[in-house]
Amino acid sequence: ENFSFQDLQRIMFRLIEHVDLFSGLTQKELLGLLESSEKCTFEAGETIVREGGTGAYLYVIIEGRVSVLKAAKGRGSSAENNSTELARLESGDTFGEVSLVDRRERSASVIALEPCVLLRLAETECWREPPVSAKIYRNLARIMASRLRDMDEAFVLAARPRIR
Repeated sequence: ENFSFQDLQRIMFRLIEHVDLFSGLTQKELLGLLESSEKCTFEAGETIVREGGTGAYLYVIIEGRVSVLKAAKGRGSSAENNSTELARLESGDTFGEVSLVDRRERSASVIALEPCVLLRLAETECWREPPVSAKIYRNLARIMASRLRDMDEAFVLAARPRIR
């Protein structure tokens, strides 16, 4: 479903202020991205992205919250029962950036925790305009670096009781 013009105007101002992915973009650059984006809605419990699937889209959460889950390998056949929650994301957060950058399968599943409205950007649209692409890549690097630092901290905290 496409966004209406009123939706685009309302969302654009929120995105510039609250979404790290769009940091440094001008209103014109952001509007160009938004015009080529799609509006997606999901109900609570729906799978938005499945680990191992292919993906050429980046998602921005406009409304709602999601859970990012990573399946434990080799512990049985049911991924849902053997998954670890990596993060909870909410309005203004992004996901799908890893597959967008490395063009490999999805590294985790994303499940809606409540009704969600998402902005979906195709990979081709993110890289269409070189000046915009450079800003998006810079912002993706910052987002991924921040998440890596958070995971490092979580790993150290989890491993601490075993270290003597």
